[in-house]
Amino acid sequence: MDMFDQMDEMFARLFSQMSRDMSTSGSKMYGYHIVIDNGNGPGDVTEFQPALPRSTGEPVAEVHHIGNETMVIAELPGITGDSVRLDLKGTTLVIDAGDADIHYHTTAEVVGVDPATMKRSLKNGVLEVTFGNLPENEKGTGAPGK
Repeated sequence: MDMFDQMDEMFARLFSQMSRDMSTSGSKMYGYHIVIDNGNGPGDVTEFQPALPRSTGEPVAEVHHIGNETMVIAELPGITGDSVRLDLKGTTLVIDAGDADIHYHTTAEVVGVDPATMKRSLKNGVLEVTFGNLPENEKGTGAPGK
């Protein structure tokens, strides 16, 4: 066996072990956390919140605070716009989507938003729900987390 065959065999064993380890490990994390300083003083930042661990099959609802809007994004593969149900209970946005074959349920905390401004779009399995912030919660005027 030449050196390259040995290397191929070694990599095959390593990838096999990594696959087994990843499938048996505990909860996984999805998402990211990015803060962008827009250069106009304190409070003028764009912040993308990290996603939390999820159970298999349930989407992660990411909450983004951009300027005077709050946007919730969730991946809902295989879902059509007619099968998405949104309910705002206090500061919790409840997302239910699907039919008898596919069903998703997730929630997102949306503090300081104006419920009357809720807009939604679903394109290629990605749901975007946008809210206008209430005046006291807009960036630079005491938004939560600043």
